[in-house]
Amino acid sequence: MMKTSFRKTLHRTRTLRLLSVLPLVCALILAAAGEQARAAHPVKLALIIAETGIAAKEEIPAIQAARLAVEEINASGGLLGHPVTLVVIDNKSTPLGAKKAAEEAVKQGVIGVVGAFRSSHSLAMVPVVQKAGVPMITPPATNPDVTAGSDYVFRACFIDSFQGRVMAELAYRDLGLKTAVALTNITENYSITLTRFFREHFERVGGTFLWEGSYPGTATDFRDILGRVKDLHPDAVFIPGYARDSGLIISQARAMGIDPVFLGGDAWDQGIVEYAGRALEGSYYSSHWHHDVPFAANEHLKKAFRRKFGNAQIDNMRIPLTYDAVMLFADAARRSASLAPRDIRAALAQTKDFKGATGSITFDRDGNPVGKEASIMRFNDGAWRYYKSFSSP
Repeated sequence: MMKTSFRKTLHRTRTLRLLSVLPLVCALILAAAGEQARAAHPVKLALIIAETGIAAKEEIPAIQAARLAVEEINASGGLLGHPVTLVVIDNKSTPLGAKKAAEEAVKQGVIGVVGAFRSSHSLAMVPVVQKAGVPMITPPATNPDVTAGSDYVFRACFIDSFQGRVMAELAYRDLGLKTAVALTNITENYSITLTRFFREHFERVGGTFLWEGSYPGTATDFRDILGRVKDLHPDAVFIPGYARDSGLIISQARAMGIDPVFLGGDAWDQGIVEYAGRALEGSYYSSHWHHDVPFAANEHLKKAFRRKFGNAQIDNMRIPLTYDAVMLFADAARRSASLAPRDIRAALAQTKDFKGATGSITFDRDGNPVGKEASIMRFNDGAWRYYKSFSSP
């Protein structure tokens, strides 16, 4: 009888002890589960790009670069333990579409914005992200006004004041071209601004600028302005347009017997071959990147891109620039030890010697990378080939 009573008492005591610690155990389990849930909660990074409209064909390949970068970030543990979700928003190839896309990105609570890819689109986004306090990195928008006076806006590329000087010096000093005209896409800030910088520097180094013709970005027939070019007989024709319009101009010019040296900006890229083909022979353009730049991150990107997408080679400079832009966000978030947009912005502003696929990136006080190179490409024997490089100040 006594043994039975003792056992009951012992069992009751153990039960009471268990019940007393059970709330603490439950609390610890719930806390651990909550911590795990918070750690697994994804953070959003926006990519604002043209999925539809006139710019889509040249920009869509950059989506692959952004996705590859995000996959690599997540494979290495994400950002501060949080996986990254890439939110792709179509700007429909218009400034208004870009503005609306930026507003949507802010609404979704992204930690940053990669984009846009044309200067006119990027300029429309700047007031939105600046007001919201969300950092933005444009991969290839070169208009200086994109970052000027906006401390939340950065870029991964060189700017048009440098690019215009490079192409003017190439024309006058390297190629010995003494007279030039420019054909400007008047619907794009990029083209208007780059023409201005080219003209100013071409005249400064001693060249004679004869005339500036203009056309809308949707044009397909350029015979009127090309007739004027033919009458002027310039040594060089500078066409700071995009691949489609610039390629059509060159193709039609050759068909009309116009045979100067054609020069272009970074927006030509490799895609211009589709529109101009062999008519490009002897032409030059400035690029942010070429396949053989000797950077470790470039070699890594080429191998990773080929492994994932099966491409023999990268043929669009927006790919390495976009990859670098995404990785710049990751680098800034890790250095700041914070996912708050204002802290990421502050870390971006302090970026120094970031080793990207397009070179080393250190931001100046305007959010522009210093010391970036322009690779001059020449179309020779049916293909673009590296010609020489110029370094920015």
